[in-house]
Amino acid sequence: MANVSAVAFDGYGTIFDFTEPDFIAAMAEVCVQQGLEADAADVWRRFVRASYAFRSENHHEPLYRRYDEAWAIQFERVFKQLRLQGDAWAAAGHLRSRLASAPAYDEVYPVMEALRPRYRLALLSNADDDFLTEALEQNDLHFDTIVTSEQARAIKPNREIFDYLSQKMGLPPERIMYAGDNPVPDVLGPVRAGMVAAWVNRTSARRPRKVPAPHVRVRSLTGLLAVLAPHGG
Repeated sequence: MANVSAVAFDGYGTIFDFTEPDFIAAMAEVCVQQGLEADAADVWRRFVRASYAFRSENHHEPLYRRYDEAWAIQFERVFKQLRLQGDAWAAAGHLRSRLASAPAYDEVYPVMEALRPRYRLALLSNADDDFLTEALEQNDLHFDTIVTSEQARAIKPNREIFDYLSQKMGLPPERIMYAGDNPVPDVLGPVRAGMVAAWVNRTSARRPRKVPAPHVRVRSLTGLLAVLAPHGG
């Protein structure tokens, strides 16, 4: 890690404690708010599949949309599949508000305090500027550089968003460690871009076959300190 001079973090699931069970809970809240008879876990599964379908449809001619716009399209498709009279834009707005109010993991603060004297710290998230900014302000979190998919007009694992981070920081990719919890966007993406990839594998998940091995594996952000600040600073 001698060449690493900056550490960039994923947002949700890495810095913010918001993972799949929270998304399912948000789907349940949408159903209650709109009086929809549906299983929240099924709505979530269909919502994810709609996301993959949307990205696939625009694979050859990438069409970037803000997340709130993409979510509205996904909810519209899910409601149509389930024959529900739901308000897709209202559902997307609720998901946005839940992400904007997501809490940070407790470990984030001491880890950032330990790393800040030695490294430039960045946040790179598949997110819109507005709800990510709200989440950062609510949790009193500050980074030297912040990159969203809205700024870069690209989403992980696309290399473009990582290249954008490198350019914005004025650093070659090999000087940046990227830490995230999801192996496809947070390991495959930075490895392709030439960065040092750290997989924060909180759930002991298995690495997908098509994802290259990360340079670093840890169970929590605290584990990064043994790699990046082994002597306490």
